[in-house]
Amino acid sequence: MISRWQATFIGLGNIIGAGIFVLAGTAISDAGPGAIIAFVITAILALTIALNSAELSSKIVSHGGLYSFTKITMGESAGFVVGWLRAISYAIAASAVAIGFGSYLLSFVSLPYVYILLLAAIVIAIAAFIDYRGINTVAKVEHILVFITIGGLVLFILISIFYGHWTAPRFTPFIPSKPMAIIEAASLAFFAYSGFNTIATLGPETKNPEKSIPFAILIALAVSTILYIIIIFGMLALMPYKDYGVTGNPLFNALVFAKAPVAVEYAINIVAIIATFTVTVSLIVAGSRTLLQMSQDKLLPKWIQGREKDSPRRATLLIAGLAIVSLFIGNIQVIALASNFGVIFSYSLTGLAVVILRKRKMEGKFKSPFYPFVQILSIALSAVIMFALGERAFYIGTITILVGFMLYFIEKEKLFGKKKDSASEIGQNSINLHD
Repeated sequence: MISRWQATFIGLGNIIGAGIFVLAGTAISDAGPGAIIAFVITAILALTIALNSAELSSKIVSHGGLYSFTKITMGESAGFVVGWLRAISYAIAASAVAIGFGSYLLSFVSLPYVYILLLAAIVIAIAAFIDYRGINTVAKVEHILVFITIGGLVLFILISIFYGHWTAPRFTPFIPSKPMAIIEAASLAFFAYSGFNTIATLGPETKNPEKSIPFAILIALAVSTILYIIIIFGMLALMPYKDYGVTGNPLFNALVFAKAPVAVEYAINIVAIIATFTVTVSLIVAGSRTLLQMSQDKLLPKWIQGREKDSPRRATLLIAGLAIVSLFIGNIQVIALASNFGVIFSYSLTGLAVVILRKRKMEGKFKSPFYPFVQILSIALSAVIMFALGERAFYIGTITILVGFMLYFIEKEKLFGKKKDSASEIGQNSINLHD
């Protein structure tokens, strides 16, 4: 069993790294200085969803996280769709973050993109091995590496203060293109905040989960939000927004442009490598436990469980395999947007789930404040962000849902077929006994 602080660090290991070290540059490229607003909007959405998730976690303790919340409140079929989308999104997100790992590792060497993909596949395999060893191993690794990551971000902030140009031209025009670009950047930035649901999947493995999981979710979100907003300001001060683009190592590029000390560039690169690795580990942890819970609920084949000690080993290998395949979807922006479809769609249901449990008068150790306004806001903002994801994300999301429904009906047909066979055998035995 792990403590509330260990659960917090696993959540921080998932949150800190994906957005800032990998996708912040792309958000700035899309919205310019307006990326600050984009991250604030996303932080507000993340806060509403975190409050929903904290309340749900205090009432429903399960490996499934959002999948279990939806299944218990809205039914099996809705739960399956959310669980399936979450599992796929975790795998796709792991591939995006692993690409960031490869980009930072090869920052000092000019090599073809295929080498970044190769390194990404290797880091996914290593992350899967750690999860394969068990949750206690994951907790020990994440605890140490998250401290290093936060220290690296603080170092980046300090360097941006001394080497950045805190002048009006770096922050103007504040909205250089259409206002919709801010919403589009927010849809990408949400990738940075989505990790707190990993904490919700750790309930059965955490001491006093009804109190510990809500605590871990809210602390992880508060720490990451403060760091994110300050880092965006620092990035804009270090390098003009027009020089950012779709790359996997924006913080390193900003430091090089600002002519920061080479030692700092190396240090931030190392921290970024650590951060992207911890996120990859956390994503595989969350994805594997979602598949585990779905299999235990007989919504996926039983062989997926393969649980040994504190690791769902077969589910871990399956998520890692999906993550490696996802490396070939497209560039890092496309991969992140594809992941965000499943993430935002599933998070949009948390507000409704809270309302349903309140109507059922289910008690828990934590209640979201400002009910039901927080829940309404979470649903409304989720809809806006989903609208901005773009056509490709919707295509990938739609295909994912259709494939998930096919698997659901196949698995249910197998289950009902077994029940019918068992009923026939009972009936036949009754006839034989009567004879």
